[in-house]
Amino acid sequence: MIQSARCAAGLVLATLWLAACGQTGVRDIKTTRETNLPKPSRILVYDFAVSEREVTEYQGIMRQQPTLKNPAERERQIAIDVRDALAGELVDGLRVLGFTVARVSRGTLATESEMLIDGQFLTVDEGSPLRRLVIGFGSGTSTVESRAQVYQGAEARKLLEFTTHSDSGTVPGAAATLGAGAAVQGGVTAGVVVANTAISGVKTYNSDVARMAAASGDQVVRYLSEFFAKQGWIRADQVRKARVAY
Repeated sequence: MIQSARCAAGLVLATLWLAACGQTGVRDIKTTRETNLPKPSRILVYDFAVSEREVTEYQGIMRQQPTLKNPAERERQIAIDVRDALAGELVDGLRVLGFTVARVSRGTLATESEMLIDGQFLTVDEGSPLRRLVIGFGSGTSTVESRAQVYQGAEARKLLEFTTHSDSGTVPGAAATLGAGAAVQGGVTAGVVVANTAISGVKTYNSDVARMAAASGDQVVRYLSEFFAKQGWIRADQVRKARVAY
């Protein structure tokens, strides 16, 4: 019986590991037709705008006892977490490509030789971890969506506009993987969910939506690397291809 329980837990962990990968990608809205643009001397990055209105907090039985008792404060903290995760991934990724990058306060103006990246979160939804764990197949999906704009110069000429979409994936839940009986009899536990957070990546984040925001930041970098290469700003071997979301 103990061995069976261990096997069941292993299968759940495998399922959760796949779910942690999720689905993240980019959809193009506008791309300038200009070529041979001057390489920016510096790239300025605004924190993507996010308000509590875009945040949907999970309220189910698997939620840990929150440190912040005020719901508005919790939603504000979620907004801060996703903002910081995306901006941090974006800044780090652009620096790896060889650019001088500064994360600046909103309202900071770019000079003629600089590029500015701005954006807004459209959706930050924690979904239902319990439904994802037990049912899966997209039930209870957590979602982070954003919209980004890239401007060049003091006149803020728009070069690019695109959206990102990141979700928790559509893999089967434990009911399908282990059978409904195993899920009900304790094959699925909150402890397994906690274990999943420890294996979900090199960087640690406070929540699944923060992790997905970081994944979105990575996709922004990938999308920009393709554009930068077309302009001759980076080498072809530096390009990291973005995933088309939809």
